[in-house]
Amino acid sequence: MAKILAVLTDIEGTTSSLSFVKEVLFPYSKNKLRSFLESHWNDERIRTILEELFNKTGKTLSFEETLEMLIRWIDEDRKDTVLKELQGYIWEEGYQKGELKGHIYQDAYEKLQEWHAKGIRIYVFSSGSVMAQRLLFSHTPYGDLTYLFSGYFDTKVGSKKDFQSYKKIAQAINLKPQEVLFLSDLEEELDAAKSVGMQTLRLIREGEATSKHKTAKNFYSIEL
Repeated sequence: MAKILAVLTDIEGTTSSLSFVKEVLFPYSKNKLRSFLESHWNDERIRTILEELFNKTGKTLSFEETLEMLIRWIDEDRKDTVLKELQGYIWEEGYQKGELKGHIYQDAYEKLQEWHAKGIRIYVFSSGSVMAQRLLFSHTPYGDLTYLFSGYFDTKVGSKKDFQSYKKIAQAINLKPQEVLFLSDLEEELDAAKSVGMQTLRLIREGEATSKHKTAKNFYSIEL
């Protein structure tokens, strides 16, 4: 088996609590969406994102139509880059105001530090935007942890369940897939990564589950 030179990690249910994303971040973006759009509707950066949304729908939506669609997408947990980018900007304001604090498990924090010190490169692949990833890891109870990471990937590279995404990531970080260990709590994502040759490990933090992949209850039991 090839030596692991890099770790590619998921966030939800892996480095961070699934409930933090579902019960804190998503409701926050939903509750702030109207006021955020009212304040930034004509901002250039937001208009660019909205134009992408209108191109997808095939027509220019009114304010209320846009709001209704985005709220529905939040409720559906839609993995759409338009929604994820807008959520990133909303969360940015929340972190800056001190209304949000990023969650990371202590075991993840300690092992990521250890791997970083060993010279193992660490990358993130999440359905949340790169901006949202950076915000979460820069506002944790342990301080700004962005120094631990060599890069971030979101759904702009492709779906987390599509093997092509992992092929592209390996190429982007200039490593052979077998030199990368992918960590996730979801079997389908691990299947996709393994199909291109990446080493895989499934985090099963709560309950029991069978898996075709190596498993761990937390980061403490992962040895590189």
